[in-house]
Amino acid sequence: MTQAFKTGDRVAWHSGNGTATGTIEKVVRDRTEINSQTIDASADDPRYLVKNDHTGNLTPHRAKALRAASEDAASPEKPEIQEFYRLINLTASELENWLKTEESQSVGQTQEGEDEAIGHKSGRHILAILRKQPSDYSEDDLNHIHRVLSYIHRHTAQRPSGDIENTPWRYSLMNWGHDPLRAG
Repeated sequence: MTQAFKTGDRVAWHSGNGTATGTIEKVVRDRTEINSQTIDASADDPRYLVKNDHTGNLTPHRAKALRAASEDAASPEKPEIQEFYRLINLTASELENWLKTEESQSVGQTQEGEDEAIGHKSGRHILAILRKQPSDYSEDDLNHIHRVLSYIHRHTAQRPSGDIENTPWRYSLMNWGHDPLRAG
């Protein structure tokens, strides 16, 4: 049986970029129009208008697409997970495409005996994390999330003056999933 939700419930769902989380703002039980889109909701098949934690967008979902946000260590409700999804402002597909570019591969430090830069390797791990459900995060994933947060906070504090668009500073941050030109 599909779970019923109510206004204010914290929920999670699978999105194209992994797992998304949000809060149910409204339960719709009648056919209605939302954002120029007709929603065929009914009392037997309601739609849940969910405010996405990451984007702030309000979107309708069926109950079968949602699950209660868990309370475990990898819960999207945990502050470090929320901060991770707030700072990682490249989608999984954008990050994947970025990591293939010459610019991405041209920056960063390598560890002795390795060809791949630390930040580029981190980007691949971030990509894997984005494609998982938070309940599937390993201890290594959670540790990497903390490392990512530390790097982004530290590196953004070292912002150079002038135009940053085509700088190694920006490229390094993008390898870690954060484009400072999108930061709000």
